[in-house]
Amino acid sequence: MRRDLLAWAARHGGVFTRADALTRFAPHIVDDAVQDGAILRVLPSTYALANDRDTLRRAALAHRPDAALAALDALDVWGLLGDQRAHGPIRMVTGSGHRESTVPQLRISRRTNPPTVVVRAGLRVTRLEETIIDSWPHLPPIDRRAPALVAVPERRTTGARLLDALAARGRVTGAAEMRETFGLVAAGCHSPLELWGHEKVFSHGELRRAQCQARVRLGSRVVYLDRYYADEMLAVELDGAAYHGAPQQRERDIRRDAALAARGIQTIRFSHPRLFHDPNGVRAETLEVLAVRRRQLSRRPA
Repeated sequence: MRRDLLAWAARHGGVFTRADALTRFAPHIVDDAVQDGAILRVLPSTYALANDRDTLRRAALAHRPDAALAALDALDVWGLLGDQRAHGPIRMVTGSGHRESTVPQLRISRRTNPPTVVVRAGLRVTRLEETIIDSWPHLPPIDRRAPALVAVPERRTTGARLLDALAARGRVTGAAEMRETFGLVAAGCHSPLELWGHEKVFSHGELRRAQCQARVRLGSRVVYLDRYYADEMLAVELDGAAYHGAPQQRERDIRRDAALAARGIQTIRFSHPRLFHDPNGVRAETLEVLAVRRRQLSRRPA
């Protein structure tokens, strides 16, 4: 009968509750399997064939069907945790009418406004925007912006939706920093390099009027300019240190710049080291090129 129990557990994804098991097997069969280590009691009245993080998440959802994964556990399910790893208790969230958990393996938060729950990869998780907000204080400061900066360019959410979700949550840890970041993302900053440039270099009054991630069609394809000054027809590109250093990417950049030039758009590029180590020089050069472009375009025949 133990073989039947293990086969049945495997068909259920390796996670099951005691109540479910007792509908098919006698109590002693389950208890003997636990005692022998054939199955693991990972949570009260909840069993599994393994105890890795993914299995523990599924066990937590079986144990608390009223709750959903939240914070870093949900962020991992959304594929936005990057090199970070969720650790410690499984983080979950539930509505205000439900009880909190005293189980040490779980950390369940209650909300007055129930969370919006979706199913991803077969798991109940908080909506993407709520997940990004909940994860903010649990990430190292250097990584807190990354989930939004990945999700927005991939068209999985927008800066405006993140701002709306933040406003609906009321008071949360890091709200001011999130509001600033989501606002910049909504304005078109889609990478840490662009955010750095916006805050440290292009905050000069004459440089703020650029359109971020401006959409330009070049023949059959569409390109997005990091910063575009429409009146001067000037594109400013911020090149990542590693990616844009590759010969193949440099060739693509040259072809793209030539195609833009054919449309009358001049491009200037600043490297990652230049942007970080010489922000005053970048700012001064951009202002100088803008002035030259205004003189050039004023002499063009009508």
